[in-house]
Formats: sequence, C-alpha cells, structure tokens
Amino acid sequence: MVEELLKIELKGDELHRRLGGGIPAGTIMLVEGDRGSGKSIFVQRLLYGFLMNGYTASYISSQYTTVEYIKQMESLGYGIIPFLIRKKLIFVSLYPLLSGVSEKRKFLSRLFGEPRLWEPDVMIIDSFSSLLSREQDPSAVRDFLLYVKKMASLDKVIILTANTEEIDRDSLFVLEEASTMLIRLSVKVFGGDLKNSATIVKYNNAKGVFQKIIPFRVEPKVGLIVEIAAVV
Repeated sequence: MVEELLKIELKGDELHRRLGGGIPAGTIMLVEGDRGSGKSIFVQRLLYGFLMNGYTASYISSQYTTVEYIKQMESLGYGIIPFLIRKKLIFVSLYPLLSGVSEKRKFLSRLFGEPRLWEPDVMIIDSFSSLLSREQDPSAVRDFLLYVKKMASLDKVIILTANTEEIDRDSLFVLEEASTMLIRLSVKVFGGDLKNSATIVKYNNAKGVFQKIIPFRVEPKVGLIVEIAAVV
C-alpha cells in the first residue's frame, strides 16, 4: 500500500469529508472518551469505511466474541462476513482472556509478537485501555508504543480506543503524546436531546480541511450518521 490518504467514504455518509477526505497513511489515532461516549461505534464505522474502500484490516476486541461482533456490525448495516471470508479482515477476540481475569498478565508483548495481525493496512485495538489496565510489565507500554510507531512508519494506520475511566491520567497522557491524531468523544445535551460528539484535539499531517467538532448519532441498520448542526 503506497497511498497518502486512506479513504473511508461510504455512500450518503459525511464522515469522510468531515475528517478531511480520509485518514493519512502513517496515522496513530487515539479515540478516547468515557463509557458510553461511542468509541466502539466510531471505530466500527471507520473499519467498515476502510474495508469498503479496498483496504485490509485487523480488529482486536476486548468486548465481543466473533459471533457477537458480526451481529453488532450487522445491526449497524455494516456487514463484515464477506470480508472475513475473503481474509480482508482479521478479527481477534480477547474477551475469553480478559473476562473474569483479575490478575495482571503480559498482553501487550503477545500482541506485537503476532506479525500476521500487523500485516493489514489498518490495525484497530478496541479497547487498548482494557489491556493496559491488566498489563503486568511496566516497560511493555513503552515497548508497544515504539512498535506501533515502527508499524505506522510503514504507512499503516493504527487506531487505539481508550476509556478514560479505566486508566490513570499519566498513562492517558503517554498515549495522547504518542498519537498523531487524537479524537475525544463525549455525550452532550443539545436541543433538549443527548448527542454524541467527536472533537478532533490533534490532527498531524491532515491532507484536507477537517471539521474540529463532529456531532453524530447512531441508527439501527444505518450506522453512524453525522449531524448537520454543531454541538459545542
């Protein structure tokens, strides 16, 4: 893959334009927010956009089993079965490992010890904070982020999600500093309703004009829909 900008365009969907026409190759994106702010939905929309535009991806989930993830994506109108069959998408569930595990383990070193997960154009870890909160090796985070930077230098896009309620401020700061694109999600009251909002805090190497605040909603079988009005 030798492209300056990875497209995420879907028919009738404004997100690609609001993000400057796509995601720059070599991006390390951190999507952060409290529980319920829409982090998983946001990266699921990004994933489907990448796949529909011909890119390959791997998706590491701490929340879903494979069957649950397929059903979740189908509920949004983002059918991924054809991509799984054609091996355009590698899905790995860490839920069986993380569920009920209270002791800390070496999860991060196992991740960058699996080269096949890093071969696709896009790598998504949802959620990275779940792994971080269970990691027993203090040096593992530094080593992992160095590896992520190495992979990004090969023009791959790496996306991490972080629940700000799961990790301490210092760890979150390290992730924010390592990222080249930081998106902070929140839920706000707008027009008497609760609205999801994505704020682009940092966007290095943007290739086009982007919208700093992107309000959105989620509808069954339609997926993520960008709102016209701004949420401030």
